Amino acid sequence: MVGAIAILLSSGSVFAQDAERYITVGHDKLGNSVALDMETIKGTTYKLYGIYGDGVFETTFDASCKESRLFRNRIAIYGPEGQLLEEDKEKGEIPFVASSSPGKGMKIVCQKIGVSGW
Repeated sequence: MVGAIAILLSSGSVFAQDAERYITVGHDKLGNSVALDMETIKGTTYKLYGIYGDGVFETTFDASCKESRLFRNRIAIYGPEGQLLEEDKEKGEIPFVASSSPGKGMKIVCQKIGVSGW
C-alpha cells in the first residue's frame, strides 16, 4: 500500500478506484502532493499522506469542527517497502490554518459529517 501511495503522490496519476479515495489537499515544499485518505475517515479523525524521501509519511489528525480546532495524533514514516521507520505518537493541538493541507483536510471532513458553517 505504501508503494502505491508513493507512486500516486509523486506522479499525480491515479487509478480509477483511487480517484475517489485520495483527494489532494496541498503540496509540500518540493511540489509533491499531500493527500487526504477518504477511506480512513472515522468521525472527525483523518489521515494525510505525503512523500518523505523514498517512502511516505502518514499524519493522523482529529478535528473539532464546531470550535475550528485541530489536533495531531500521530506521525509515522514508512520506508519504500512499507516498513515503519519512525513513529511519533505525541498528541497536541496545532494551529488551524484553513489554507494548509491539514486545514483543507479538516474542511472536507467537517463537511462530510455535516457540521454547519463548513
